[in-house]
Amino acid sequence: MSESETRLQVVFADLRRAIDDVILKHEVTMEELLAAVRWIRQAADAGELELATILFAKAVLKHSEGATYAHPETDGASNWEMEGPAYLAGAPLLDSPAVLPMRPDEAGEPLIVSGTVRSTTGDPVPGAIVDVWQIDADDVYSGLTTADFAMLGITPDIPNDATGIPTYNLRAKIVADSDGHYEFRTIMPGVESFGFKPGSPLEALTQALRLEGDRPLHIHAIVSADGFLPLTTQIYFDGDPRVEGTIEGHIPPAAVKTTTRQDDPGDFRAHGLDQPYRALTYDYVLRPQSLHD
Repeated sequence: MSESETRLQVVFADLRRAIDDVILKHEVTMEELLAAVRWIRQAADAGELELATILFAKAVLKHSEGATYAHPETDGASNWEMEGPAYLAGAPLLDSPAVLPMRPDEAGEPLIVSGTVRSTTGDPVPGAIVDVWQIDADDVYSGLTTADFAMLGITPDIPNDATGIPTYNLRAKIVADSDGHYEFRTIMPGVESFGFKPGSPLEALTQALRLEGDRPLHIHAIVSADGFLPLTTQIYFDGDPRVEGTIEGHIPPAAVKTTTRQDDPGDFRAHGLDQPYRALTYDYVLRPQSLHD
């Protein structure tokens, strides 16, 4: 960027070239261009224009909040994911193996997640903290209300009535053992909505693109350890159709894991269960702090 050019000029020029390339490549017609403008007007009239930033929010945040974990293909680091509005600080600290705080009658299929926190050099990271949180089987995040999902001055249509649910239900900080191994028992997560109102422009766009209108099933985590860059990420589930096409953008294949059903009575009783469960293995890979100094 030259001294005479503003950031607006430079970014707009690149954006213009990119859009021009798409228009020429796909021979976009004037009728199609005007249809896009009409959709933008409809989204504004419906009060959804700000919410439409969800289409590109992850890409924008990757170059700010996610910058320290950019290009994981270079060293095998875990992929970065945005934290989202459902995180709560202060979850209980539990040694591995742990059971996430949950109600005695917690609905949902039991799930045991385990793996190793290691560095990009392959060494285990003893004592790493895996701060996990997830939505429950009834599609509710504990400790939150609908208003807590407000962003950019608007509140999406995401009902979240956590009345009567313990504040830190399905939330905990798991301490990895001396070998960097961690394990926690939870339940398969429910579905998190994007908050698009029925019949709204954003719902219409999602349907026209033949994409899912809900987020893929996932479990959040912030993984931290002395000497390493903190990692915010998510585990996704193989077989979930939302992984293959969601309006929030690409899901890295390395973050999508397969669960296996464990139905041996001796096995599930050893884990304090009276029924079969699903098991999933996921290694969190951290970058050393020295790489960012």
